[in-house]
Amino acid sequence: MKNSPRTGKTLISLTVATLILTACGGGTGDSGNTSAAGSTNGSLPSSQLAASVSLGHQLPAIANKPTGNLFLAQIFTSDNGDPTDGPAGQDAGAYRLTFNESFDGPLDTATWNTERTGGGNATTNYSTSGGALNIWPERGSDGNFFDRTLDTEGRFAQKYGYFEIEAKLPKGKGAWPAFWLFNQLGERRPEIDIMEAYPGGESPWSAPGADGTTTATMYAPVVWNDSTSRAGYGKIATPDLAAGFHKYGVKWEPNRITFYFDGIEGYSIDAALSDPMYIILDLWFGSASGSPDASTPTGASNAFAINYVKAWQHR
Repeated sequence: MKNSPRTGKTLISLTVATLILTACGGGTGDSGNTSAAGSTNGSLPSSQLAASVSLGHQLPAIANKPTGNLFLAQIFTSDNGDPTDGPAGQDAGAYRLTFNESFDGPLDTATWNTERTGGGNATTNYSTSGGALNIWPERGSDGNFFDRTLDTEGRFAQKYGYFEIEAKLPKGKGAWPAFWLFNQLGERRPEIDIMEAYPGGESPWSAPGADGTTTATMYAPVVWNDSTSRAGYGKIATPDLAAGFHKYGVKWEPNRITFYFDGIEGYSIDAALSDPMYIILDLWFGSASGSPDASTPTGASNAFAINYVKAWQHR
């Protein structure tokens, strides 16, 4: 979790074993089995997790945030997407398309908030081009790397359904890309982290790529009932996530939340979250990915590239 954008008051380390593209029962135990070809069953050594996920961040508030009905008064779509298209690996007939952002033109700032930039840094490190949203590591005017967040708070939120992106992740120390759902309801902070990756993290979070720069080889889905109440979490081992595009999805039902990688179930948990949540895409720095430095590639060639963001409601 990125932790509550929110209050920034929770500091947690993940110590759960790897879950690799297989259906998994719910729960919050700290051990489990790996199931990748050539891997060894059993809990991950604690030494591999010592520098793991210290999850504490704060999401700045938006000034003059728009208000309105967050329960899908109408379908949002940025193009003429086929409403019969379904989530990867799912029965399309079981879903109704409710949000379809394909980034085919300039970023729609009526849909996406962009004001939550670390330290109020005005340096531009995102653009839409080639049918994708690209967010890349960059140094600000003060010479430091800064967080970039795009979200739909006040513009789109949904309760239950399926949420999915197709994306390629950046590489390098410190990079911390994520796709998640969240809401701020009084003192409560429900949250579903669909994908959080740590390209600069210790094994098994990352491994050196072909050019020697570390790249994500695992990501974490996490479910939070509130900022201090974690329902459960898992790890999904993957190929090099900077080498190509992959689909990251979640099926959110009244009493169960199931995460998918390229349409294959990777982790599921019994959890009952019943508040509508908005969508967040971000590239932050830190947590298990460490601190960015001179080795971290900057510029658009090392982007968190998102081909689309889609949401469906259950029929």
